[in-house]
Amino acid sequence: MGSIIEMAVFLAASAILTVYSIREDIQKHLASLLATEGQNEAVITDALGRWANENFSTLLTQYTQSGNSTLTAPTIADLQTAGNLKQAYRAGPFWGGTYTIQMSMLPAGCTETAGNCHVSWIFYPSLPYARNGKPDVSGAAQIAVAANSQDVQFGYSSTRNAATISGLNGAWTANNPLTGTPAAAILATNGQNSDGNSLYIRRDGSLTWTGDQNVNGVSLHNVNSIDATGTIAVPAVSASNVAVSNAVRTPSTLYVQNSAGTAPAPIDTGTAAVHGNATVYGALEVANTATPRASCASTSGTTRVAANADGSGQLLSCLYNQWVPVSGPAPRYQYYTVGYGSYVPAPQCSAGGSPQILLVPQSFNINTTAQFNAYSTGTGPWTVYLTDGSNSNIGAQGVVETYCAY
Repeated sequence: MGSIIEMAVFLAASAILTVYSIREDIQKHLASLLATEGQNEAVITDALGRWANENFSTLLTQYTQSGNSTLTAPTIADLQTAGNLKQAYRAGPFWGGTYTIQMSMLPAGCTETAGNCHVSWIFYPSLPYARNGKPDVSGAAQIAVAANSQDVQFGYSSTRNAATISGLNGAWTANNPLTGTPAAAILATNGQNSDGNSLYIRRDGSLTWTGDQNVNGVSLHNVNSIDATGTIAVPAVSASNVAVSNAVRTPSTLYVQNSAGTAPAPIDTGTAAVHGNATVYGALEVANTATPRASCASTSGTTRVAANADGSGQLLSCLYNQWVPVSGPAPRYQYYTVGYGSYVPAPQCSAGGSPQILLVPQSFNINTTAQFNAYSTGTGPWTVYLTDGSNSNIGAQGVVETYCAY
């Protein structure tokens, strides 16, 4: 009899343990299922956030043209087609219903010009999480906890206040969007008054900065144009082309150096005005653009200097509105001591100049009643003649200066 009772107790205990074990397995399976659902919803909302970033310009245009702050939101299929979701997902949670996405442009009255528009969106299953036909707040909380992330905020409605969705740890609240405002409704949002990505620079340029930026000493590469209304202060500027519309300001001497900063570098400019002395430590080269006696005009308070257009190297200045050699209108070319029959070469004049000769007798004897002749003929080279009235050589000497007349 005792053995039968012991056997009955053993069988009863075994049955209880089996039932308990089954219930434990069910709870573990359910917890895993809820966590998986939360992770799936987190992936979907992350893809939704990236889709909103990438399509912000289009959404802003839609809002600007329609004036309606309610935007056309993507579907799960749209997220998959756009590549934001890398694999196929069901259109709704495992307990039924569909995933719903709503988008709006905030704040009310924002404008593209002001750059203060943000996309706010909410994501939620169209049915509350339920077990055995009743809302299960505990299960909804497990899903929200598994789905919650830094960029996307999940919450759920409780039995005590089913009309309100509360974020985890009471971080935020929102109205329950489900019909009848049931408990165990799950909702995710990127923010109630601004999109969660408004903290970041949009890569399409559709949001403007609202404050000073600190890039923490890192480099900016592949920049196209930089337009500044204030001061650009840098210890060194390295650029292939620099366009300055106003002024380059320096507290002292402005140096143009090679890329290593070890020596001066060439500079090539258009018209340049120097309001002070210019010191040239190398050769000064000027353009071959002037023609002697051609008209010219100097700016008031200045004098123009240019080189002869023939490339000879002769410098001319603008004198009384005409180009004249810097050395004067008849610069001397060479000096010779001559006698009767001396050969005098003609000077090599730059363009616009004509060879000239000046003969000055200096030592001669002649009868005071006789005639003295000192002459040369032609435009050079010349032969010098110092004769008496009968054109006879009298052994006189003199000097000759050759010059070019302009």
